[in-house]
Amino acid sequence: MHSKFGFLSYEISHIIRQRFNKEAEHIGFTHSQWRALVHLSENENCRQVDLAEILEIKPITLARQIDLLEESGLVRRNKDVDDRRAYRLEITDKARLIMLELWTIADAVEAEVLAALSPEERRMMTSLLERVKTHLCGGE
Repeated sequence: MHSKFGFLSYEISHIIRQRFNKEAEHIGFTHSQWRALVHLSENENCRQVDLAEILEIKPITLARQIDLLEESGLVRRNKDVDDRRAYRLEITDKARLIMLELWTIADAVEAEVLAALSPEERRMMTSLLERVKTHLCGGE
């Protein structure tokens, strides 16, 4: 019998993205934009190219997302003082307010997805997934 872990993890991730997109549609957000804002809030003043690497997407793909976020007043591009060709990114206060609403959506989607599990099963699954991720990223 072949392992189904890869397929299941992809399919669950896809369902989560779809549900998030549906719930966030009324404020004009996608899961990809949300992900960019979350990682940017955790890596303030990072270079655009570094954020693309963190998100594991091509810099041109991120540039389009940042264009939209900048037009909406959620992100600012600042010239890098050490490299004229690069930009450093920061989220705005407006973005922080919207992120509160997006976290509420994300938490509701997660609760819906995990409703089939007991609180102990949720903690265990999260712990196991964190361990797998750490292992894959070269830790432990």
